[in-house]
This record gives sequence, C-alpha cells and structure tokens, in this order.
Amino acid sequence: MPTPSLIVGLRLDGKKAAVFGDGPAAANRVIFALDAGANVVLYAPNAPESLIKWVDAGRMSVVPASKYAAADIAAFSVAFVASGTTPVAQAIARDARAAGVPVNVAGDSELSDFVLMPTYRGASSLQIAVTTNGVAPRAASRLLKEIVDKLPGDLEPQLQQAAQLNDVARAADRQREQLLAGMDAAAASADASADATAANTPAQQVSAAASSVDDHPAALDLAPLRASAEQVEQAVGAQTAAGYVAHALSDLCFVYAAREQTLGDAALAWSRRAEKNAFGEWVSALRMETRAGAGHALWGALAAGSRVAAIAGAASLPYMAPVLAELAARRQPIVVHAAAQSLNAQANVQTDFSDVFAALQSRAVVLASASAQEAHDLAAVAHAVAQAAGVPVVHVTSGAEAVVSVQMLSHSQLTGFVGAAAADGDVQPAAAVEQALSRFATTSGRTYRPLEYTGHADAETVFVALGQVASDALAALPAISEDSRAGVLNVRVLRPWDHAQLVASLPPTTKRLVVLSSARDADVACDALLADVSVSALIGSSTPLAVCGENVFGAGALGVANVMRTALDLEPLVEEEAEEKTEEKTEEKVDEKSAAAAEPTAVFDSALEVAKRLAFPEAYGTEVSARPGEKTFTVSVSSLRRMTPDTYDRNIIHIEFDTRGTDLTYEIGDALGVYGYNDEAQVREFCAAYGLDGAQLVTAVKDGQTQTRTVHSWLTHALDLFGRPSKKFYAALAEFARDEKQAEKLRWLTTSEGAVEFKDRVADTVTYAELLMEFASARPSILHLVDLITPIKPRHYSIASSARMHPGSVHLCVVSVHWKNRAGVARTGQCTRFLDALSIGDRVVVSVKPSVMKLPPLDSQPVIMAGLGTGMAPFRAFIEERAVRKLEGAQVGPMTLYFGSRHRAMEYLYGEEFEAYHADGLLTNLRLAFSRDQPEKVYIQHKMRADSELLADQILANDGCFYLCGPTWPTGDVKDAMVHSFTTHGSVKAGDANKLIEELKESERYILEVY
Repeated sequence: MPTPSLIVGLRLDGKKAAVFGDGPAAANRVIFALDAGANVVLYAPNAPESLIKWVDAGRMSVVPASKYAAADIAAFSVAFVASGTTPVAQAIARDARAAGVPVNVAGDSELSDFVLMPTYRGASSLQIAVTTNGVAPRAASRLLKEIVDKLPGDLEPQLQQAAQLNDVARAADRQREQLLAGMDAAAASADASADATAANTPAQQVSAAASSVDDHPAALDLAPLRASAEQVEQAVGAQTAAGYVAHALSDLCFVYAAREQTLGDAALAWSRRAEKNAFGEWVSALRMETRAGAGHALWGALAAGSRVAAIAGAASLPYMAPVLAELAARRQPIVVHAAAQSLNAQANVQTDFSDVFAALQSRAVVLASASAQEAHDLAAVAHAVAQAAGVPVVHVTSGAEAVVSVQMLSHSQLTGFVGAAAADGDVQPAAAVEQALSRFATTSGRTYRPLEYTGHADAETVFVALGQVASDALAALPAISEDSRAGVLNVRVLRPWDHAQLVASLPPTTKRLVVLSSARDADVACDALLADVSVSALIGSSTPLAVCGENVFGAGALGVANVMRTALDLEPLVEEEAEEKTEEKTEEKVDEKSAAAAEPTAVFDSALEVAKRLAFPEAYGTEVSARPGEKTFTVSVSSLRRMTPDTYDRNIIHIEFDTRGTDLTYEIGDALGVYGYNDEAQVREFCAAYGLDGAQLVTAVKDGQTQTRTVHSWLTHALDLFGRPSKKFYAALAEFARDEKQAEKLRWLTTSEGAVEFKDRVADTVTYAELLMEFASARPSILHLVDLITPIKPRHYSIASSARMHPGSVHLCVVSVHWKNRAGVARTGQCTRFLDALSIGDRVVVSVKPSVMKLPPLDSQPVIMAGLGTGMAPFRAFIEERAVRKLEGAQVGPMTLYFGSRHRAMEYLYGEEFEAYHADGLLTNLRLAFSRDQPEKVYIQHKMRADSELLADQILANDGCFYLCGPTWPTGDVKDAMVHSFTTHGSVKAGDANKLIEELKESERYILEVY
C-alpha cells in the first residue's frame, strides 16, 4: 500500500486550476479554487448563473468540454473532476498524472491524488491536504489528525509572519485592482455588472455555489443599503444585523462558529458573492476553528493593516481573551461580535453568558444588545468606539435569531458615523462610548444609555440584567409593576464599568438589587455581573442596598417572569396567564384600546399590484417561496408504509422523501421539519360559513416577513386555524362580539374566575375555527384574523437514515397522534392529519434542524443508545452510518442498543434490520424491553441495570457515549441505572456519580433528547 503524504500550504495565488463537470459539485470546486486565489477554467456546457460574476470579473472562463485535449492539462497547477467515476474522469486523471498535475476526482479515492480535507486553521490559516494514492479517505483523515496534533510548538511565530506577508500581498492586490478599475471604463462597467448580479441572485442559486463547508445564502440584499443615503428598513435577525455592520466596516472578517450555529452565515455568503463593503472594497470572510490561539489570526491581520472584524460564538472568547488583552495594551482597534448562545438537547438556542465573562478580563470594551435593532445599532457603536479609542470592542448579542423589521444605516451613513469617531483622535474608552452613543442618536434618531432604567418611579426592587434576559425582564415588567414597586436596569455597557453611573441610574427609593444572569455553569452564573453590581452598591450608594443573584439559564421568558414574581412574593404564572398578563398589560400601557380595536396591519391587495411585483422581482425585492424567510426544500414522497399491524391502536409509519434535485443536506442526528397544512375541504367549509372569498388577495407581515397570499392560502398554508387559541385571542375576540352576553363570556374566560372552564377548553382542544363559530356575533375581518391567528409551525422529527447509505433520500419514523376529547369528538394532530393524507409522489415542504445527537468523533468509541418507540429513529441513522464506515475499512467500536416498546409482535420497529446488524456484529449488543409481553413490566432501565458492568466498561474505561431519545418519564430511572453501574463497577463513590454524569453531559458523552 502506498504511503500517504502531506501537502502543506498548497498555494494557488495567480495560478490556474481546471474544473471538469457541471452542477453543484463542480460549482463547489470552482469556489474552493477561487478562494485559494486561483484563476479557473471550467470545462462545462456553460457556467452556472451564480458563477457568472466571476467570469465578468476575469477570474474564470468557460470552455466546452468537447474542446478539451490531453495536452491542455499541463497548463494547470491543479485539476478537479466533479463527474465521479466515469470513463471521462478516468481519462482526465491519467492525463493529469502523466503531466504531473495533482488531480481530485469527486467520490473516487483511487483516481484522486488528494482529498479535500477539513482545513487546519491556526494563527496563519495554514491549509493541510493529504494525498491518498489509493488509501481510503478515512485513513487519510486519521493521518491528518495525527499530523495536526504533532505540529511543532515553535511553528506559530513563523506562521504569523507568513500570514502577515500574505495579507499585505492580498491588500496590494486589492489596491492594484481598484486602480485598474478606475483607469479602465470597461472594467468598471464589468464590476458594476458583477455587483448587480450578486445583489439580485436568488438565495437558492447562491447556496448552490457555496462550498460544502459554508453553504449558506446571504439573508439580506445589500443593494438598497449601498445605494441609499438614508436608513433602510429590512427584515433581519440579530446575527444578520450585526454581521451587516461587520461586513460593511471591514475588509477581513473572521467567523468562529460551529456548524449548528448560524453566526456569520450572511458575511460568508456576501464574501462569496463578491459584495463590497461600505468603502467600496472587497471583503474576505474566513471560517475559523475555535481552539487555543484562536485570536492570533486577528493580530496578524491587524499588523498587515487590514480593517478586521470577527463574528464568533461566545465559546471562542476564552481562547481570544489573551490576544484581546495584548491588543488592548497596544491600543489596536478591532471588533468581535459574539453571540451568547448555547444549544440544549433539542438544539434550541439558549442565552448563555458563561463565556462572555472571559472578555471582561481582557481590558476590551464590552457592549451588550437585547434585540435585533439593538444588535445593528450597538454593532455600529462598537466599531465607532474601536476607532475612537483604539481598543478592542466585544459586542455581545443573545437570544434566538428571530426575524423582525430593523432600521439599518446605509453604507454611506456607516462610513460617515465611524469616520467622525476616528477623527476624534485618541479618546479614553469611557469617553469614546459616551461620544459614540451621543453621535449615534444624532445619526439615527435612536437613543441608548450605558445603563437604562425602566419601571416604577418609586421602585424598591430593581432587577439588573443584560441582553435577552433584560428583554425578557422588560416584557414581564408591565404585569408586575402595578402590583409591586419594581423596575429593570438594562446593562448595555459591561466594560468600562461605572460604579457611580449605576447608582445614579436607580430610583432613590431602591432598597434591593436582583441580578438576573443566564449561564449554563451555575457556579459562575452571576459572578462577574453580580460582583460589579455588589461593589457599586457598596461604594457608590449612600444608603444600604441589598444585592442578590438569580440564574435564569434555560428558563425562557416565562421562567424569567416567574423568577421576578417569586422575588416580589407574587404568585407564579402558568403559560396562558403569563401571555395574557404580559402582552395585554403592555398593550394597556401603550394604548388604552385593545389590539382588537386597532386597525389591522394586514391589507387587501390587488391582482394588478401582485402581478407587477412578480413581473419585476428585482425592483420590488419579490421572492416566490412556500415559507418566506426560512430555508426550506420541496421534496417528494418516495415510500410510505405502516410499520404496526392495522389492528393495533398505534399507527407508526415509515416515510421516505426523495431529495434529488434539491440542495437539502443533513448530518447524523439532525431533525427534519415538516410543514403540514390544514385540510383544504375544512378550510373551504370554514370560508363558506364565515362568508369569506377564498380568492381575495391579502398582504401582511407574519414572522417578520411581508407575505401576499389568497385568503384560502392564508387559512390553509400559513395560519393555524384548527389549532388551540390562547387567552389573548379570547380577549381580542370579545372586542368584536356584538352580543354583549357573548362578549362578557369571552372576557370571563380570561379571568381567574373562568380559569377552570378555560383549562377544560384547552384539554378539549377547542380550535380557532370552533371558537369563531361558537361566538357567532364576533366576526373579525379576514385582515384581523391574519393578525390574530398564530402561524403554522413546522413539526420536527428525528431523521432515521444516514445520507451516506441513502443518498438522495431522507427517512422518518412517525407515530400518528389521534385522541378523543371529553365529549368523544375525534381529534388529530395538525401534522399527523397532513402526513396521514400523503401518497407516493406528493410534494412536501421541509427544513433541516441541527441537533446535539451526534456520533462521537472517533469511530472506535463505544456507542450506547436507548430508544423508546419512535425515539429510536436517530439510532437507526447511527447504525447505518457506522455500517457505511465499516464497509470503507474503518475500525468501528462496539454499539449497544436498548429498545423499548409495549409488544414485540406489534412495535418492534425496524426489528429485522437490527437483528441483521446484530448477527453481522456491527450491533454488538441488542437489548429489548417489551413492557407488556409478560406479567411483570420490563423497561429499558431494567436491562441497563443488568448490564452495569458493560456500561461502566464502555463509558468509563473506553470513553463511550450514551444517548437517550424518547419520552421524558424514564429519564430519572435511566440515570439511576447509570449511577448504579458507575458505583458498582466503576470505582466511583456514590456522592460523585451524579457529578460525573453532569461532567459527561458537559463533554457531550451523555446526551438526552426527550419530549
């Protein structure tokens, strides 16, 4: 077997690369070569529309494949073949080897000289590739890891110097290109054409051109912001809003983010589309890895004279802190936009300030924003402060990426605002913050203070919070401010901290400060912020102030509200009560009239206006999409079968979707979001009874997106008409009731006196449609209904297949949800009804949601899986993935499956597959718990307890990983079985076993996905 070799620093700047083939695989390789600085010749019938701009820019040319001759290959430094193992691919590979040109053939390690491996990104973005010469890519991957782990420690300074020289060269290239563009009118024209093409390229086409690592479409069209001299309203989330400012005010943007995070997606996509910044220059956006020395790349880029920004998960900050401290000492301006996020077991975003506190020790200025609008505004302020004070600034965003309407500064406004700050000269950080906030108020009309108080003028208790937690606290405040004298202090500037300013921001009646923080590590949750506030209260206040802290990590808006209510000796709220108190009291403070009495935001539209928007999509920014603002894919049903007997009371179905022809990709453990819709016959029946014209066009903003649909489409595809309404809807409906008795009944149901009947209605799943029919005198217009009825949300199911075993397909294992309410009326889950009605060939809109349910990084690590019912879906994918890797020659570790259901004859899901894998030896241990097949109940925790020695050996002695998926109820018993294993056979003391499990959770070796 040939020995794999190492290629270090394969440099393609100014060299020629050949790409053979068409489609996404070829486009990915074109982008890879362009990113490395090569000029590309694409041998294909034509260039994808998304790559036309590179042809216009002179970086790429297209040659018909029929014109290729063997002698041509010698003119290239590297060759990529995207067509796989075909006779043409074999011929090109022979030609390349004969000419001594390295060649990569997609999907064929035998023909390839090298494999496109993950990039090692240290201080200098050193790229490492490994040639295979017939060795399987898995072996090459292991070799790569070994090489990277053994890189000499003294390599870093050399790499820094090389990176600086490389950045200087790139900056000189950009200046030369700009000079040539100014001298050559034709080049200037081509440049403008490239800009126009990039600005109007549909997101789907941009996505197809992105590489397999950074395959994310830009979420914002920059053309209006580039052209306008005033603010432009756009629908964006907090990360995109901050990313826009980072892209506009830098020429080099580093992105430190895991695949599960959307951080920096827009900046990476803008860079790939060759979108220019606010200074009219191209921006390089680079995806980096979070590891020790992560900040050195920032230092090297600054030394080369680049305008540098970084977009990062807060987990990167501890690695960056030493470099940020050194940059602060040397007065070097840089901005890091850090997202204070972590993912729970369901891959939902949670606000997490654990790692943010590391930045507080770096002497950097630290700002915190609490909404998408604030994220944009404080991002601009951060860049202004960095220029004025000459120091690093960390801008912290938090919360989920909700898309809302944001007023955004144009390119010209941003350069004017930051330029004025830079002209201030050498300003101390505290003064730079004050000046920037003041100047921003003049520029934008929006005023921010470092510490901003909201609440009762004579408050005795003040809650201190920052970011999303402050936003949640402010949302909860109207419901409690009248019952208790309380307020909220929103902290926007964490560093520099001003003790006197904190005390001056409080009402003089304040007696107690409650610091609300959100951190996954309970031991340090409030330490930094609580310490700052405590010291301020001690040295800054003339009267004693009591200070305490509360960690609200994972609590959500309702949890924050209840922590505040508990601190004020008020009764906690259940979900419906919290919604009613928070939202309705907020409405009362803003306007004495209810939301129902206000004018609807939805409007009727005309066919002529809609036709104009469809005919001129670039001019109107029109996009035709099943789910506007969301990255979705339309797939078709290729297989559908019931897995349980027809006579059994649980209908579990296996569904396969054909994904060919789409850009849908997924990883092991991901979930598939299915966008079900309402029954069309029921919608037509409702329209007839309600007197609605299903063909009438209505335009409204829903989920932050302006949408135009027919009434029928709104009620079928967008609004949860047959879902359960909240108390807020009951209260709103009362305002429309012409019958006073019906209005009184609706209002009564929202009070504490009507709480019992309201809960009965919730239990009976009374729907919006039924409520509207029941209270017939209340007839909100369709415009009001569009505003008031909540949108249909996707239903997420764990993917039950490996993409490598089933290319072009994705599988689900789904249980149909049917029940009867107290009156005996049959009920069906909204997505269940949709899935039950599917047939082969039907088209379905889906999305992909990442999860923490991932296989361990090493194939040799043991895997222990516990699945109940359909909860075993991700484990089928696990087993299939390892089966593929085993066929490729990898040495896979032991796999143990604990599967539980009621009856073997009825619910042994994928039983034949598991038995076959077990017989083959891939599935080392198969433990089955059918709870009702014998007199005594047997559950998976009983099987686990019997395997105590096995579990201790695989998890503790061999670094195994444990996964549980299914309902919540066995979680405690499963943990007890694990504790028993560790204490009986793992030499772990009883008092340390629970702590050990928490440590395993932190290291992602004890993962729960329960519901």
